This record gives sequence, C-alpha cells and structure tokens, in this order.
Amino acid sequence: MGAFRTSGYDKVLMNLPVMTIELAEAVQKQISLAIETLANKAITQDWEQCDDIIDQMRDNIINRCLYIMSLQQLRSQDLRWILGFQRIAQELERVADYACDITELSDLKPDRNWFEDVLQMAKHLLEMMEYTVNVLKGEKEYTEDLADQDDLLDEAYHRLKTALAKGNLTKSDEGQLGISILVARTLERMGDHIVNVAETLFYIKTGKKRLDAEIS
Repeated sequence: MGAFRTSGYDKVLMNLPVMTIELAEAVQKQISLAIETLANKAITQDWEQCDDIIDQMRDNIINRCLYIMSLQQLRSQDLRWILGFQRIAQELERVADYACDITELSDLKPDRNWFEDVLQMAKHLLEMMEYTVNVLKGEKEYTEDLADQDDLLDEAYHRLKTALAKGNLTKSDEGQLGISILVARTLERMGDHIVNVAETLFYIKTGKKRLDAEIS
C-alpha cells in the first residue's frame, strides 16, 4: 500500500491484514482437517463450533472496516485497502463453509475410496490455500496466477461429470461417482473463492485485478 503515516488511524488500518491472516490461517486449518476426513473417518471435530468462530472472525473484520470508514475522509488507497480486506474476509468464510460440506459428504462414503480426480483436486486445493496464506503473510510474492491451478480443478470436475453422463457404469459405481461429483463440485467452488482471495490481494497491492495485467 506504500508509506503510511504513524497516526492512530493508520495503526487501526494496518490491523486489518493482521486480523485477515488470523482468519486465513483458521480457514486453512479447517480445510486441511476437512480434506483429511476424505481418507479418515475417525477424525472428530466440532465443525459447527469451528464455523461459528470463523464467522465471528469475518464479522470482526467487516465491523473494523466500517469503523475505519467512519473515522475520517479516506485516501483513495485506503478505500482499496479496506474494501479489499472486507471482500477477502467474506471469501474466506465461504471457503470454510464449503469445508464443512466436505466433512458431511465424506460420511456418505464410509469406505473413503475416492476417485483419483477427487484426491488430486484436494491436493491442488491445499497447495492453492497454502500459497495464498503465504502471500497474505508477506512470505511470498504473488507471482503465480492461481487461475491456472483452478483450471486443473475445473478439468477434474468436468471429467467426473463426463464419466457419469456416459452412463457406462454399474448402478453401484454410478452411486459412488455421484457422491464423488458432489465432493468435486464443492472443491471446485472452494478453489474459485481462493482465487478471488489471491486476486484481491493483488488488487490491494497494485490496483490491478489480474497478475497478467501486471506482466503485460
């Protein structure tokens, strides 16, 4: 965002990324646990309580944004900063909601014998989230367009839908594939929201919406 004055206003403003990092790390942990349930039904977690905590963290960020906007006339870069972190908080909360859905869907497949595409999607999603959290924490620069990774999720989801549409499976396999498609769709939507988080971080920093705009 550039140089900041050392006023109390700026200190409040700079607290936004700190709060957002805490939220992102909580969501990252929830994603990791949720994906573990795809392979391990023995994992016990109060998902409703975790989701309530994440909802509260999101609300705290949004309320902080509203408070900052009420303090004084905003500089143009301040508005981009505030609205950006507000959107990130909302996107992260949606990812956490989908993570809870993953755990519920996992229980519908007690054998945990998932199609390879589902497992690969889960792996890519974890990598996308880890990269985004590292960018948010300032440990990495945003040099990788996550839309490319998201394309891999889309392609895997499409392959599963195509397999079901062909109708050349047994009834039992069709049922198992149907559950896998629901999980894959959920993972695909999570990926979309993670891409939105990464691109919003890039927008906060540069005022540009996509990495390719910076490169060109």
